[in-house]
Amino acid sequence: MTVTESLSVARGHAPRLGHLPALDGLRAVAITLVAVYHAIMPAHFGGAGGVDVFFVLSGFLITTLLLEEHDARKAVSFRRFYFRRLARLGPPLVLMLAVVFVPIAITMGLSTALGGTALSLFYVMPIGAESGATALSPYEHTWSLGVEEWFYALWPPVLVWILQGRRRWALVGAAATTGILVLAAFAAEAQSAEVSFILRACGLMAGCALALGLHATKLTVGKWAGITGLALLGLSVLRSSIEPFSTIDVLSADLGTLLLVLAIVRGPEGVLHRVLSFGPVAYVGRISYEIYLWHYPVLCVLGVLNRSDWLEVGWIALPLSFGLAAVAHRVTQPVAARLRSRMARWIPA
Repeated sequence: MTVTESLSVARGHAPRLGHLPALDGLRAVAITLVAVYHAIMPAHFGGAGGVDVFFVLSGFLITTLLLEEHDARKAVSFRRFYFRRLARLGPPLVLMLAVVFVPIAITMGLSTALGGTALSLFYVMPIGAESGATALSPYEHTWSLGVEEWFYALWPPVLVWILQGRRRWALVGAAATTGILVLAAFAAEAQSAEVSFILRACGLMAGCALALGLHATKLTVGKWAGITGLALLGLSVLRSSIEPFSTIDVLSADLGTLLLVLAIVRGPEGVLHRVLSFGPVAYVGRISYEIYLWHYPVLCVLGVLNRSDWLEVGWIALPLSFGLAAVAHRVTQPVAARLRSRMARWIPA
């Protein structure tokens, strides 16, 4: 959920990485869904699928970056990949954890602050959340960061192994196999009363499958892709606003996001591109990672202090979270740039 990227197709070449503001705009949609969903609990709003939008985007974009590096260098530098991830994701997380530690320790207890900080910092919140040990914890939202970090650890070596075949059919087969595995996971949990983290992580693999498929083909789509994608994402929001968030809502959000990404990358430019590329919308997308980090602990702390309904707290918490995120983005970007500069010296190309 955290790379600035896009694709432009050069004649006779695989898709190349560049910057496409519409993908930032799609992140803005995702973080708006998640933040509003958290802000108005326990009222029903189906914004939980915003996390699935982030997952699909991350799978697609990370895979595309790796494919492009392999095309250019005939190899993938794992050290560079992991250092880049650390440089981008680490500073904002550490800053948030440091700033909110004292307020959370005062309002919710030192054990909550210590435990939540440790689980978040080492990306093992999914284990704590599954065990129920972090119920109502202001750090609980970092489960999605843990899932993504596990993905970052496991997927690049698997992808390089796939690429060793050096045949286009290998990419197509990998995409098809990944898609089948994702659908099988959905089918296996279709009757489950709860949506697990494993099921939510299928969005990452769905994004990987799309990247592999597009890398191996010259597929283009019409306006129908964006319209259908918006409809499916809207269906997920509507359904989960009426009923508990379920497997069908995850599937709808994932498929909708896949089609939206496809429309942005390989579809004709139109209203969808213009709306998602609009300056303020794209900016929200660029700082969506920081907004995600800050909004939940701010909501929790203010909720405890005010002892009022989160719907009332949300009117204060969300603008405050946005301001903190904007400052954090401005502060940590130079840190990330320095880390990348040092990486260039420390790690051979």
